[in-house]
Amino acid sequence: MPGWLTIAKWELMRSKLKFDARSIIMLMMALILVVASSYAASQTGMSMNQKIYLVAFSQPDVQPIIETDQRFDYMLVDRYEATVYYEYGADMAIIGNNVYLADTRKAASAGDALENTFKEYREIVLSSYNDINNTHPVWVTVHDLERPQDFQLAGATDTLDELSRGYNRTAVLESVPGGSEAASGDGSVRTGSSTISPEDIEALDAMQGKTFFERQTIATPSNFNPPVPFTAILYAFLFIFPIYFVSQFYSTSLMDERTNRKGELVLIAPLKSRDIVIGKTVPYLVITMAIQAAITLYILKIPSTLADVERIVLILAAIMPVILLFFALSFYSAILSRSFKELTFASVFLSVVISGYLFFPAMFANIHAISSISPITLIVRLIEGESVPMNTYLFSTLPFYLVAGAVYAFGTSIFREEDLFTQKSIGSKIIDCFEMFLSYRYGSVFFLSIIFIPVVYMTQLMLIVMLFNLPVPYSIIAMIILSALAEEIVKSIGIYTLFKRKISEITFKNAIRLSILSGAGFFVGEKAVAVLTLAPIASSAFGTVMTMGALLLIPLLLHITTIIISSLVMYWKGPGAYKYAVVAATIFHTIYNMTILRGLLF
Repeated sequence: MPGWLTIAKWELMRSKLKFDARSIIMLMMALILVVASSYAASQTGMSMNQKIYLVAFSQPDVQPIIETDQRFDYMLVDRYEATVYYEYGADMAIIGNNVYLADTRKAASAGDALENTFKEYREIVLSSYNDINNTHPVWVTVHDLERPQDFQLAGATDTLDELSRGYNRTAVLESVPGGSEAASGDGSVRTGSSTISPEDIEALDAMQGKTFFERQTIATPSNFNPPVPFTAILYAFLFIFPIYFVSQFYSTSLMDERTNRKGELVLIAPLKSRDIVIGKTVPYLVITMAIQAAITLYILKIPSTLADVERIVLILAAIMPVILLFFALSFYSAILSRSFKELTFASVFLSVVISGYLFFPAMFANIHAISSISPITLIVRLIEGESVPMNTYLFSTLPFYLVAGAVYAFGTSIFREEDLFTQKSIGSKIIDCFEMFLSYRYGSVFFLSIIFIPVVYMTQLMLIVMLFNLPVPYSIIAMIILSALAEEIVKSIGIYTLFKRKISEITFKNAIRLSILSGAGFFVGEKAVAVLTLAPIASSAFGTVMTMGALLLIPLLLHITTIIISSLVMYWKGPGAYKYAVVAATIFHTIYNMTILRGLLF
């Protein structure tokens, strides 16, 4: 039996023993109670909005209308009593054909609610005649138009200047179904539905019986709801929340073994560190994937065709790298932290950062190319029946795979007694990871820079998410500065480790040699990742900042020059001046980037 499988079985048994029989029974009873109460509430129509507005009216024919809205607490009285109630506490009075509102914000809200109630009641009455096309002669079919990419550079398909002059506007209008031409096929117009208006009440009920997550495709003018990014947020919450929950158990299990020192028994076993890490991770990974599969089946229902099965597999493939990254960060946090307090802070901070990376771009699903940054956008598109090209899948998920792999590799390298059961500082443990890598036979700053490329890449994508809504000149300037800072840190951290831990002697020759290796490694990795993943936003200003065009020799010289600046500062002032070295290199790097992009900025 493989060693990791033994550890996995032991981890499952150990986790099971944390809950005794009494705790499990209480947990199951609480779950059953929650489900039963939720079902009862849904059946009885209970709501927090029941009877929040008090209305007095004198006409009996108004009562059937008011009764359809549970927000109203009503009284049927004569005209005089209705006036009295209106003067002494009622939010609204209906006397004759007039509606009287009190002078309060609550009464104003009651007036809006009454207006909507009358509209909905009219729809109910009209629908009851079972003559849908005569009672509803006007229907609205929803079609989705792609938003113009207003941050593209000159030379792209639609530049900002062309869009401001109305470029391609006629083609877009003509390609709307029902216009002079069919959809153009260039992606400018996406039809939301081919649905025609219903013939009878049964057809209307079938249309309105869509699931909670389906978008509105046809409606009457009074029932038309503009699209909002609410659905994407719900998808993100449904898929991400179980990952939060399981990752907490995962990191707590690792931390518990460190604090009670039971992990020492595992370390002395004849197993490699990677077998122990894999064994501890696999049970939680399997459980999380099972939960994700259940959620997918709940949304898409049981598959009936091969295409349905393929959609389910693709959705799980899109969420898989997200799970791996969450687990990798939880694993690394559990190793670096010295107490449960530090672990809680690290877990919450990293979860918030990754959640922002996932949630914010997904809000622009089907609206903007930037939405492809988040794997949740892929899930939304797959659920809505759209196809996802392979280059878009790589663009969204490859950073997650690569960063998760790098984090697990560095964490596994210090999965040893010196780092697990000592009170080393977090910074010292991080440097230990790099020292272990550089101490290997084939370890060098060249390969370390390549390994760090996905981290920089993902950081830059996060910056796009954060800076996306700022005005273009300022957002690009901020992107340039922060991207340069991230690049200079990862290029120089290997040299800092060699000098700090005295693995290499601090000499002028070593500073230059290591700088050339580190800069060349970063350049090679940067171009490889750009070719593989940046196609969806390659024509955008943000994509240009990340790749700085197709030049070869000048970017290579730039990376080597900036790392030489960092290395020489450490050579003159020692490793303690590392932060000043990074700042100096960042300033030089920023000046270069702004010079190259001056046409876009000024």
